[in-house]
Amino acid sequence: MTALATVIALQAAGVAQTASSIDLLRRAVNPNPTLQSYTASAQLSATLHVVIPVHKSYDGKVYYLKPRRAIQFQNVSGALSRFKDLAASAPTYEEAMAQYTITPGTNNGTISTYTFVPKKQGSRVKSITLTVNDASALVSHVQWAYTNGGGMSLDQTYTNVGTFRLPAKANISARFPGYSVDGTLTFGNYNPNAPVSPSVFTATPAP
Repeated sequence: MTALATVIALQAAGVAQTASSIDLLRRAVNPNPTLQSYTASAQLSATLHVVIPVHKSYDGKVYYLKPRRAIQFQNVSGALSRFKDLAASAPTYEEAMAQYTITPGTNNGTISTYTFVPKKQGSRVKSITLTVNDASALVSHVQWAYTNGGGMSLDQTYTNVGTFRLPAKANISARFPGYSVDGTLTFGNYNPNAPVSPSVFTATPAP
């Protein structure tokens, strides 16, 4: 093989790999194409690390109307409210492409990573790193980096609900100047394609 042919072959392989990586991301952010809505129960168990650690547990409800998700708890405020905000948004691939510059990262044959950088100037989010399981095409880990030096991470597992793959548990960790929080969101009692009113989301700010 000539040097030129080698270069062309490598370029073609790179294009094919990028296309495959983008297809994996597209499936990961929309793992249930036929799911239009659902309701579910949620439990938040979290510890706020201050001088005297504070542990709280809350019961709540989840509402999903494609592509938005709202998790409603009673009397959750301050640092703990960030936990429900973290899991409240499920953007479509098209929305993600519009809002972020997306760069495929490493692929070790088991997991693939993607870096999202906000296109909007002045965003408090510096970057988001998404980890996708190659075999299941599901998001397993998300890492947020913030401009104030803080960070948040989410590790998520899934359960089968009929033909759908839906979140079962999310372990969340937040590290910000002045405080840190660790907690778990547990989901259950899914009701796929249940009626959900758009008005549920009017008072739910985007994370």
